Amino acid sequence: MEGRIVTTAATSPGTEITQVIRDHTMEQWVQMSVGIPDADDSEALDNILSALLNADSIDAFNAPWDTAAGEKLAGHKLRIESIAKRASDYADGLGIYLVAKGVDLSTGEPLTWATSAIAVVATLTRVHYLGQLPVIGELIVADKPTKRGYRPQHFQVLTMEPRR
Repeated sequence: MEGRIVTTAATSPGTEITQVIRDHTMEQWVQMSVGIPDADDSEALDNILSALLNADSIDAFNAPWDTAAGEKLAGHKLRIESIAKRASDYADGLGIYLVAKGVDLSTGEPLTWATSAIAVVATLTRVHYLGQLPVIGELIVADKPTKRGYRPQHFQVLTMEPRR
């Protein structure tokens, strides 16, 4: 079968299936993703340094390395104003992850959120491709993890800005 193996997922206890992204689907995604700007690595270093220099609690000191930060956004309304891409060295997935910037409308706080969740990356890539940023949506994280321990995520689009 033509395609690229992406990951395995449990469909019921004791069973796993191999999920495949076919070449033509991958090509379509690549065509849409090329317009996403590359993330500025110097900005990431500055953000980490700034966060540490302004830390005033244990949580604040550990925040730059919090890999569950995305899950903490679950159920919040988010206004995603821009996205950028970075290469991923994660074995499964699309080969990139996105850095989304915007505002957590539930708290009013600015946010910078990194995600490699395939459904989230695909949604934000398409929204960007259509010129519909900023977009308001909600991060949905599955309650039950897969057999491999992942909690699937998707971005539920609530409103999009009209194309300018």
